[in-house]
Amino acid sequence: MRRKEFLRRASAISVAALLTMNLCACQKEEAVISEEEKASNYQVTEENENKELVMNRQPESSYWFPEELLEWNPEEDQDLIYNISKIPLAKRVDHEYLTPVNETQNKDTRVMAISIMNSSTSGNAPHGLNSANCNVFTYWQYVDELVYWGGSSGEGLIVPPSPDVTDLGHKNGVPVIGTVFFPQGVAGGKMEWLDTFLSQEKDGSFPLADKLIEVAEIYGFDGWFINQETEGTEEQPLTKDYADQMQAFIKYFKEKAPELRVIYYDSMTADGEMDWQNALTDQNEMFLQDEDGNAVADEMFLNFWWTEEELADQKLLEQSAEKAETMGIDPYQVYAGIDIQANGYNTPIRWDLFESGENSTHTSLGIYCPSWAYASASTLDEFHQKENTIWVNSKADPSEKMEYSKAEQWRGVSAFAIEKSVLTSVPFVTNFNTGSGYSFFKEGEQISKLDWNNRSIGDVLPTYRWMIDDGEGNALTAAFDVGNAWYGGNSLKLYGNMEEGRSSIIHLYSADLPVEETTYFSTTVMANTETELNAILLFDDGSQETIKGDHKVGDQWTAVNFDISKYSGKNIRAISYELKPTEQSTFYQFNFGNITIADSAEEKIAEITNLTVDDAEFDEDGMYAGVRLSWESDSETSNYEIYRINQDNSKSLLGVSNTECFYINTLPRTDETNKSEFKVVPVNRFLKEGEGVSVSMEWPDNSLPKAGLKASQTLIGPGSTVKFSAACSQNTEEITWSLPGSSSESAEGDSVSVTYDKEGVYDVTVMAKNSSGEDTKTVEGLVFVTSELEKDGELLLLSQDKVTEATAYVNENEAPSFAVDGDVTKKWCATGMPPHELIIDLGEEVAVSQVAIAHAEAGGESPDMNTKAYTISVSTDGTEYTSIVSVTKNTLADTLDTFAPVNARYVKLSVVKPTQGSDTAARIYEVQIYGLEKTLAAD
Repeated sequence: MRRKEFLRRASAISVAALLTMNLCACQKEEAVISEEEKASNYQVTEENENKELVMNRQPESSYWFPEELLEWNPEEDQDLIYNISKIPLAKRVDHEYLTPVNETQNKDTRVMAISIMNSSTSGNAPHGLNSANCNVFTYWQYVDELVYWGGSSGEGLIVPPSPDVTDLGHKNGVPVIGTVFFPQGVAGGKMEWLDTFLSQEKDGSFPLADKLIEVAEIYGFDGWFINQETEGTEEQPLTKDYADQMQAFIKYFKEKAPELRVIYYDSMTADGEMDWQNALTDQNEMFLQDEDGNAVADEMFLNFWWTEEELADQKLLEQSAEKAETMGIDPYQVYAGIDIQANGYNTPIRWDLFESGENSTHTSLGIYCPSWAYASASTLDEFHQKENTIWVNSKADPSEKMEYSKAEQWRGVSAFAIEKSVLTSVPFVTNFNTGSGYSFFKEGEQISKLDWNNRSIGDVLPTYRWMIDDGEGNALTAAFDVGNAWYGGNSLKLYGNMEEGRSSIIHLYSADLPVEETTYFSTTVMANTETELNAILLFDDGSQETIKGDHKVGDQWTAVNFDISKYSGKNIRAISYELKPTEQSTFYQFNFGNITIADSAEEKIAEITNLTVDDAEFDEDGMYAGVRLSWESDSETSNYEIYRINQDNSKSLLGVSNTECFYINTLPRTDETNKSEFKVVPVNRFLKEGEGVSVSMEWPDNSLPKAGLKASQTLIGPGSTVKFSAACSQNTEEITWSLPGSSSESAEGDSVSVTYDKEGVYDVTVMAKNSSGEDTKTVEGLVFVTSELEKDGELLLLSQDKVTEATAYVNENEAPSFAVDGDVTKKWCATGMPPHELIIDLGEEVAVSQVAIAHAEAGGESPDMNTKAYTISVSTDGTEYTSIVSVTKNTLADTLDTFAPVNARYVKLSVVKPTQGSDTAARIYEVQIYGLEKTLAAD
């Protein structure tokens, strides 16, 4: 399916009921949903208690190894419709119409952000899930390109941006670029990957270049960043041939798709060596321009060391600019890289080497990992504050003149780059929605308490953050309010002290918006103190006008309207607001919920057809579902609200989509029926609803319980105690135990502890009951009592430093032997497609009864990397194996599996699902097998 086919339905913008709708919204009694209306329409969606559950078939953003991409067929990709960006690249205001807000800004200096927008290469939902924790980057106005950083030897090397990032970037006029990453050998890099990537057909074509073009065109993003850092080996060193082939690859790509961008990282030189130049030099110029003066890549990202003390005297950026000019290319095609991944704005940077004079720079600026602001923050508020310091300055005002005591002290990006804007046409609508939230609001009312993120529905946020002119005695601070909104998860709040009758002015947007006689301007706001709100507009003829709002603002959301009809024929260049309270307030708060500037016509609302449940997946107990919905629509501009219809006919919001598909993650079963009804409601940008369409889904009958059990130990000495715990389904109401040979042969409850005094082999039975029936689970010979062990005696560790082998491992630093060395800081890591198998030879046949495993988190990695599904099997001869443990939904860092004691020499761990997401690399830090150094025979 090609992108143009998927996005074939054009939007028809007519807009007649907009004026009527907004005029109604400004009336207080109609601007607020009554409690009666709310009760009859909505049931507030509660937080999902099991939101950490990950369903196996949830849609996933793409990533590939080179061979996998060659085999990728979009027509066979079930996740394709989820991975296509829907929003085209917005036009930005022409540079000539931009006005610097401080004396050091330069209109020519561009900014590239290389950002970790998702925490890993794999396992990323294309349009978010039920979590507010997401890198919802908010400073697009300073960015000219965003590189979606990803790739690893354990997951994949070719990583297109997830569509929610592309959507939000495009909405803000920023091209979004995918990553091609060839890691160094210590990170698992392999020359075979580079060879496959650069392979050329006899007709001169590069199959992987064609695939990169195909992906970008279908998915709708803007190009690729090539980061080649695999350094070669003694057996296969890098040579000049590799550099020549890379240049030919890029030239072929650009000839086939000149509209797509290629960015080359300063790594491999013209001789094929890994030798970072930290500048544009004779050694890397061939990747920007060939020997005949023809363009190769569009831009180059320079390595970070130009700012280091030992290289400072070489003035590498000044040399780069001079080199670019001699080549006849724009120096601003070269980006001076700075690495802030570790320390953010505490990173020392020699800005004097970047500056070339008064409000000018030698090159453009490339920032590696501004995502530090998100990664180092513990709350959304802290994230926003750190972003502000990175992109603006420590005073949170781009117009402030800053004084610095050291040349290396952090300068906000606003010191060099001017703010850009996409406010070039109407309608312009913003709800100040960042793209995530701890709840969801609709027209000011909270309709969901479910955490969420979906960057695709984020809004264009204020250009200036924050520029406030306070009247005498006033002191306002601006921030995003994560607890109140008009629509979505956020609003803009101003808070602090305000004196009676004293004005404060906040400057929000840069623009180039045309005004017609019919242009309508409305702002939805609320305040805890009665306030007069006026709009201050700067026009293209240099005039500035203050337009009074049609009524005052109170403590309920209300739409204040501004008559701008007499300014027809002009263009708005800046949007500001004046706030004047009618009385003094020490704890003043004012919230902006919406700005709408549009013509007096109405926008089409989508008509939905063919709503279907494409796939439904259920957990083992039938209590949670992962559901794929899709539908057809005749609009390209509408959003879609997805609801669950409850038994009382109220509706609960499940999420909002900007595309004709939606994945419901871990939907809880909320009633006793075996059916759920879903309703999709189209909503245009003015929040006017269209006709909703419904579809039903059948749940599996899970009325009967399922019995299961776990034992604290199974191989014991006489007089020892064993604790049994039920592992029954959630719908179990009553649990009973049968424990022959123990101190309590029958018992009730979720867990029971008993002792076994006599040698022997004992069965254990658990029964799960509810009103629908019962289920029984018996494990024969689960408990083995032997005089070889004392009362409560410890089992022997049998696996330490034993011989191991595995189906795969990354390199000698992550070999299988590290899984049995007793050091939890070292691991066995295997890449490729699972299952990954580790076999431990105990040296002789012995009795084993439990296995402890330290997964990724135990070694200091993310909990997302913990093994989700694995099996343990045993063998006496190394050929025939018997499965004794099967785990399907582990989330723990450390696991202990007990089982009926068995004689074995070989123990095999099979990692079936290596992580909680879709990363296919196994990460096992330790495997410890316990038992006795002899075999056991049953009585």
